[in-house]
Amino acid sequence: MNDHSTTGHEKIRELLSLAAAEGLDAKESERVMEHVRTCAGCSAELEQWQALARGLRQLPTPQPSPDLVQRAFARAEARFVDEREHVWNRRVMISLVMFAWALTLVSWPIVRLVSGGFLSLLDPRLNQSWLGFAAFTSLVWLTGGAAAVLLSLHQRRERRLA
Repeated sequence: MNDHSTTGHEKIRELLSLAAAEGLDAKESERVMEHVRTCAGCSAELEQWQALARGLRQLPTPQPSPDLVQRAFARAEARFVDEREHVWNRRVMISLVMFAWALTLVSWPIVRLVSGGFLSLLDPRLNQSWLGFAAFTSLVWLTGGAAAVLLSLHQRRERRLA
């Protein structure tokens, strides 16, 4: 391929800085070097880029202060602890909800049995104790849900202040 055409030449010029920084793959690097051997302008520009790259490599690498490293580590550790706590809280809440649903599903037929005997399970009409139990269960679920929401809001507020 002839890279001395205007578009080929410009494409090579765009790659010169990357070639000087050794940022090209082997195929592109070979293509640039082949062009530079026959083009004096690109050869001179590549030498300038290489001198700049050498100068940049000689600059000292800035190191963060130990205090900054310690603060970053502390923040990362706190975030890790928060994430573990969040996962734990989620597992506990899921377990509690599953237990509560299982308890509710098991207790409704038991209350129905105790309040009206075995035949009341077959009766499609809802008697007074059944409605009372349903209302009580709904109230307990709503109270538990409100407590969970308030607890979550309180924890978020504490995290923001920390």
